Amino acid sequence: MDTDDDIDLEQAKKPALRAVSWMAIVGSAVGIAAGLLGATVFTATGITGADLPPLNATPSPTPTPAPTPTPTPTPTTDPGEPEPQLFAESDRVPPGQRFRLSGVLPSAGDGATLQVQVRDGEGPWDDFPVTTQAEADGKFETIVYTSRTGERGFRIVDPVSGDATPEVRVTIG
Repeated sequence: MDTDDDIDLEQAKKPALRAVSWMAIVGSAVGIAAGLLGATVFTATGITGADLPPLNATPSPTPTPAPTPTPTPTPTTDPGEPEPQLFAESDRVPPGQRFRLSGVLPSAGDGATLQVQVRDGEGPWDDFPVTTQAEADGKFETIVYTSRTGERGFRIVDPVSGDATPEVRVTIG
């Protein structure tokens, strides 16, 4: 009689074990789907945008005041000399998406290292952790990205001469 009781008990455990297994599988699937849906909704609405620098970014030191250049007499310039220009690929970019800055800084010599600078609102200019090289005619092009949201101003500066392009405004977010 003991063996019949053991067989009945084993047969009674199988449906319960099967039901618990299916509940675990279905629960996992529902949890994964809900997580993916929630992440999609947060990303689509922009709720995930945080005003934090990337984890691998080095902290930017406090900007040091630029030396005041002494005025020098301006030589007569050729009226055909181009003015400094800066163009952004787009005036609105999602946080973390790369975008192109290009333009011309005629005073920059071939191979000159140019610094990208950024500012928020009407605040001070800060060096952005990106540089680019000038071509012989002062043309340049670089790719930047930022996750800090809001309207940001960008410009390109020749650290040697202090010459800069006009500001271009890009809304992040």
